Amino acid sequence: MQNVIEVSRLQKKYGEMTAVNNISFFVKQGELFAFLGENGAGKSTTINMLSTILPKSSGEVLVMGHELGREDASIRKEIGIVFQNSVLDGKLTVK
Repeated sequence: MQNVIEVSRLQKKYGEMTAVNNISFFVKQGELFAFLGENGAGKSTTINMLSTILPKSSGEVLVMGHELGREDASIRKEIGIVFQNSVLDGKLTVK
């Protein structure tokens, strides 16, 4: 099976603070993948980088063969995101 996500030495820094520190992992096509950790471990920051919302500080990432930071529009065409909490206005209706 091919890897659909490949992360190598991914890092995110905010000035002197390191939010994500050189993580590496891969996800094969058809696999279920859980990304778990303590509060403040960098999970949301990592997902925001993988989904092109935040730029990475360093490292290499491929999503469906597209390079993060160079082919972000192609990555966005390949992925879907389901947020943990509702981000829609509570007064919004279908109508």
